[in-house]
Amino acid sequence: MVQCVKIKVSMFASLVNKVIRILVLGDIMFFSAFGLIGPIFAIFVTNQIAGATIATVGFAATINLLTRSLLQMPVARYIDRHKGEKDDFFFMVAGSTIISIVPFIYLFIATPLHLYIAQVILGIGGALTNPGWFAIFTRHIDKGKEGTEWTLENVGIGLVSAGAAALGGITAERFGFYNLFLIVGILSLIGLVVQISLYSTVIELDHNNNDKQQNT
Repeated sequence: MVQCVKIKVSMFASLVNKVIRILVLGDIMFFSAFGLIGPIFAIFVTNQIAGATIATVGFAATINLLTRSLLQMPVARYIDRHKGEKDDFFFMVAGSTIISIVPFIYLFIATPLHLYIAQVILGIGGALTNPGWFAIFTRHIDKGKEGTEWTLENVGIGLVSAGAAALGGITAERFGFYNLFLIVGILSLIGLVVQISLYSTVIELDHNNNDKQQNT
């Protein structure tokens, strides 16, 4: 069994480069985390927050998506105007840090207003991290493996989201939303640490690219 796992890990490592592996693994952690609460978030809102209704759930989703959508393009344009990957990396990590904090904020929500504020924060995190993540991922896709590596990302987050959806419901039912949000926050922080592990690689690649430009 252990040997089989080692073989599969080895195959995964040989299939894609280090940067893609780390980005995919980090994304898997984030999607597995938030996948735990996605399908049952409406139940949390209506049952646990005083004065919240089904309409509150809709407004909360709108606030998150609207905030993220309005801010993403300015961030994307900014990082495109600056050469190198350090800015992409720092925006990605800054956004992921904000996202990782949100599950812990959910622990203290008592009113719909608190929820709306949390959703604004979540939207800001998404707006910061997405352009940087997409820029780094796109830049490091192995030539000739574009379809494979984008599909690997999509399949990875799809599978963990599917599993997390079931586990989230079971966890909330048996241990309550408080403990569920703690788990979500911890998994998100692990995903953040995975992303941060790219730092040395990003700095090294930036230096190498700068040296190449100076020599041409």
